[in-house]
Order: sequence, then structure tokens, then C-alpha cells
Amino acid sequence: MRLQSKLALFSAASKVVILLVLIAALPTLVNKVALHNADVRLQQKEAIVYQLIEDQGIETYIPEGTTSYGSYNLLKEEFVSLEEISSDNVNNGIATALRKVEGDIVEYRLLSSTFDLGDKRYLLEIGRSTETIGENSQTLQTYALFFLVAVVLITVFVDLAYNKVLLKPLTLIVRRLQRVEHPTTFKPHGLNTSTDDFLYLNNTINDMMGQIQEAFQKEKEFIGNVSHELLTPISIMQNRLENLLSDSDTPETLLEKLVDNLRTLHRLKGIIQALLLISRIENEQYLKDESVSLEALVREVCEEITERAEVREVTLEVHVPTDYVIPQANQSLLFTMLFNVVNNAIKYNKPGGTIILRGESKPEGYSLCVTDTGVGIAEEQLPFIFSRFKRFHAPDGESHGLGLPIVQTIASFHHITLHVQSKLGQGTTFCFEFKDA
Repeated sequence: MRLQSKLALFSAASKVVILLVLIAALPTLVNKVALHNADVRLQQKEAIVYQLIEDQGIETYIPEGTTSYGSYNLLKEEFVSLEEISSDNVNNGIATALRKVEGDIVEYRLLSSTFDLGDKRYLLEIGRSTETIGENSQTLQTYALFFLVAVVLITVFVDLAYNKVLLKPLTLIVRRLQRVEHPTTFKPHGLNTSTDDFLYLNNTINDMMGQIQEAFQKEKEFIGNVSHELLTPISIMQNRLENLLSDSDTPETLLEKLVDNLRTLHRLKGIIQALLLISRIENEQYLKDESVSLEALVREVCEEITERAEVREVTLEVHVPTDYVIPQANQSLLFTMLFNVVNNAIKYNKPGGTIILRGESKPEGYSLCVTDTGVGIAEEQLPFIFSRFKRFHAPDGESHGLGLPIVQTIASFHHITLHVQSKLGQGTTFCFEFKDA
């Protein structure tokens, strides 16, 4: 999963968790806020009542002959009670209490205040119905919930946009690396960002790729030196042995040893050339500047190898009804790749056997399969047939076991997918999958 997606998921998940916590705590918080507002409102009403008593006198509310005053609105949400009490009774504060109003027991948020006027003591009570407070609290909770959801959604989208802008330099670095087909083609670039971490990463990649390019250059020089220093003395020795072999003065007792030495030299030369070929391909020392017709390539390989097939009494069949042109390819390497596979199909076939080369257009590209009726490959050997470090028994006793590693190296060099299916005693099929350009 991409870093940007992970950050977006974490941001969304963390905000959802916070939202759930707030929703769980919302009723308690809103109730406390509603009660606090109700208490403040009662205290404001208390100040108003005291101002009315001061302006109009206590007799306006408690006439002579009475000891209390009470007023309730129609909805029973608030009431004001003024009552004369004994001088030793003091009751101040705000609390929730029950009051009987017109035969109904109603719960109120009640402010009690005791005051003295003249030689009398009075108790003032102002109450607000807790049911009204609860309705206000429910309304507040609804609005608060919508507000929180909106805030979470907005912050999630803002975080997504910010993460995209923040990680843009990293995306640019990744795209530059994806465009590099080989380390030798990499060119260092600067990065336009104020984030030190991305600048450090970009500089580190530039330095690292520079070291890799230097290593590849040294490897290229090493391959050139090996090619010259090893193949030249081998060729000289081969010429000397061949001269001795053709010399009539050479004793017959030495002829057999000379032939053995020549066979060993020939084998050593083949191994060195195969290893050098693999190294040169992997080191991008071959150009891919040709357009190769696959049908022409198949027929060229068959023409080249027909004589060898006839010697082994193996029949070659070609079924390539439609052509496919490989762009940006190396014809010589592709010839070697297909030749090695067909040559193996002949080498490991049975007398009277058949080799079928079948081409087929597919929606995603083109497929070329080489199927033989040979001895097949054991299932436990299949995973290792392309390994240059594994060598299996060859029927001719001369193979150096690097033919298939060369095939796979050339296929990878051309971005060709290679599949192998085989059954012991029934034959083997190599399929090359060419993707549309």
C-alpha cells in the first residue's frame, strides 16, 4: 500500500475514533453546558426580581395578610416563588428539586435565595423545568453532532490534499527511478522542495546511483580485460595444438592426448564466451535498435538448424499464421535465444520425434511456443534450469549448462516473459510472451 494511502487511512481512522469518543461524551458535556446556562439564566432572573422588589416594594407581591407569592407560566417551565420564612431559616444555592404544580409533581432546576427586608426574612425561589433544559440539551446535541461530523469530513479532505502536496517530491523521486531502465542511464536531478528529508533522500539516491554507475563501468572494463586476457592465450594454445595435430612428425601416441586437450580447450572457450555473453547483456553492452520480425526469425533459426535436426531424425514444424514485429530489439541476441531453445529440443528429443514452433496473437501481445516430444525435465529440476550455478547431465557430455541461462538473460533484456512446462518422458514446452508496445 502506498505511503499516501496509509497516511490518508490513518488520518481518517484517527478522526473517526475521536468522533466516536466525542459522540459518547457528548450527552454528558452538553447536559453540563445546558445546566450551566440554566443556572446563569436563573441568576439573571434573581437580579431582575430583586430590582422589581426594590422598585415596587415587597407589598406588591406579598400584600398584608398573606405570607407568600407564586407565579407559574402556562407551560410550567419557570416559576417565581416569594415566601416569608422564619428568621432562623437560611437557604441559598442552586439545586434540582421537585415541586407540586397544579397537582402535578414537576422537577425543576431551582435557585433559592434568602434575604431580609425590614424585620422579616423572605425566601425567593426561581425554578426552571428540567424537561425544558433537557429539550434544549437534545437540540444542542443534535447540532453538535452535525458540526462534529462536518469538521471530521472537512479535516479528512484537507489532510488528503495536504498529504498529496507534502508527498509530491517523494512521488517524483519514485517516478524518476521507475523510468531508469538501467543504472548506467540514470542522470542525477535536483529536487524543488523545502522538506529536508526528501532532499536528503534525493541526494542519497543520486550518490548511490553514481557509485553503481562507477561499479558498472569497472565491471565493463573487467569484462573487456577478461575477454582479451583469457580468450587470446586459449586461441593461441588451440592453434598450437591443431598445428601439432596436423604435423606428420607428431607421434601417434600423442594424437589421442592432443584431441582430448583440444576438446577441453574448446569447452573452456565455450564456457568463457557464454559467461561473457551473459555479463555483457546484463551490463547493457548490446544495443536494442532493431525491429525484428518474429516469423522471419523463426524461419531463419529453423533453416540454420534443420541439418542438425535431420541428423537426429527430428521433424521441425512451424505454425506462425500471423507475424509479430518486436520493436527496439537486438536481432542477433534473439536469434541466439531461440536457437538455444530449439537446439535443446533437438538434443533432448527422441529419434523420430517432433518439434513444433507455434505463434499466436493474444489480446495482450503475442505468444511463441516451442514444444518437443523429448525426454522432458524432472519436476524437481524445473525451478533450477535457468540457474547458471546448476548443471544437469547432458546426453552429449559436452554441454556446459549455460544455454538456458543465456536464454533467460536475453528474454529479460527484451522484457519477454518466459514460461516452461514439462513432463518427464513426454516432452517440454517453452513459451515466450511478447507484450504489446
